[in-house]
Amino acid sequence: MWLTKLFTSLSVRWEGQTQIVICHCMNLEIHLGLMLNNRERSTSNYVNSLILKNMKGKNLFNKKEIELIESLIIKRCNAEKAQQKNIRSKMRNLGFYGSDYGITDMTIDKFHRLIDDGKIKISDGNRFVNQSAAAVETRTLPLSCKQMKTGLQPWSGENPKVLILGTFPGEKSLAAQTYYQNKSHNSFFKIMESLFDRPMGMSDKEFITSNRIALWDCMKVADREGSLDSNIKGYAPNDIDAFLASHPSISTIILNGTGETKNVFEQNFSEDSLKWNCKIISLPSTSNSLGKPFEEKLRLWKVVKEIVERKF
Repeated sequence: MWLTKLFTSLSVRWEGQTQIVICHCMNLEIHLGLMLNNRERSTSNYVNSLILKNMKGKNLFNKKEIELIESLIIKRCNAEKAQQKNIRSKMRNLGFYGSDYGITDMTIDKFHRLIDDGKIKISDGNRFVNQSAAAVETRTLPLSCKQMKTGLQPWSGENPKVLILGTFPGEKSLAAQTYYQNKSHNSFFKIMESLFDRPMGMSDKEFITSNRIALWDCMKVADREGSLDSNIKGYAPNDIDAFLASHPSISTIILNGTGETKNVFEQNFSEDSLKWNCKIISLPSTSNSLGKPFEEKLRLWKVVKEIVERKF
């Protein structure tokens, strides 16, 4: 037990097949390279157990705590230095200390890597939840803090039949916290108003949800400068499965675009992987940057009206 008395804290990083254990003793750092062959594996496991004993926080969180920590990490990345200490305190109140993992500049990408590597575990009630292969594959693009943006909450009224998914809101929509607000460059509402009657003075959200349509995006957070999908450097996906579970009346998912939206959806979801039986339809993007005439788009988007008016 001399190790526990000698070292004030321990952290680990990897270099190839070598586990580098950083042992903090007063103001010194001692780096030990532990090759993971069969004879020495027990030494590595012992050091790992010491690291857990010396953690200031915990390494087991429920899903709600994980979401809160993710939100706080994003806020800290975008906050002024004077505000970061307060945000860090909120993370520590949840039991999360970046220093427990040898990380001082925590980002979403590093946090997700800790989860994927099993260093942070997620529980659901009394059950331990392993990260599924799909969950790992969704993080195909790493997240940084430079242009991190958080998407919008889903719109859903009573018993929606259709879920329309975009990629990620543009800058005007994020600023207004309302979908498809750059109306001079996107014909989404022009198409919807051609399909459904809109009473005078009705808000965009009420208009959409009153017609049994739900709106959301494939991405929950994105590292993007400006509004173009082509500028997205990293993202984390929304939990589409959970949304469908809470809205079992949805029979069809409409993808707003056959390009980037469809690609992002297929990278993270599929009809086979989704737990809920939904038909998936890709329609031409309502963005005016797509060279299709409005009349042709409207003809194809009429399927939305047919679905919501269909008698089951």
